[in-house]
Amino acid sequence: RLKAALHAACGKICDQLQIQSNITVDKQVVAAIGDVTFQQIETFCQDLDVFSKHGKRTTINSDDVRLLCRRNPGLFDKIDDVQRSLKPSKPTSRSNNSRSNISSRYDDHNVDITVVESSSDMDDIN
Repeated sequence: RLKAALHAACGKICDQLQIQSNITVDKQVVAAIGDVTFQQIETFCQDLDVFSKHGKRTTINSDDVRLLCRRNPGLFDKIDDVQRSLKPSKPTSRSNNSRSNISSRYDDHNVDITVVESSSDMDDIN
């Protein structure tokens, strides 16, 4: 069902592109875009799983997502902005034991994930 929804979303985005740009997008191209996008999402999921396991955790956290986005500076900056907006400001108290502050870097954040169904929904996210 997820793959079908992704293909449908790609189709809607391509339809809007056709209207805006006055170009024609073949259905095979839409299917190829959907397949490549699905494969990339699978790769992202596998990478996130490996990153969390490397950190000896069973939960994927924001640090794993930041690591995933490290090669895309624009996306990395947006992820940092979201992380800063979610992180509550805590008074910093330094202790003699620096190990006690390490765990605070790995606090999990609850983030809602939205499935984008069309490019107009994508504009709302950006």
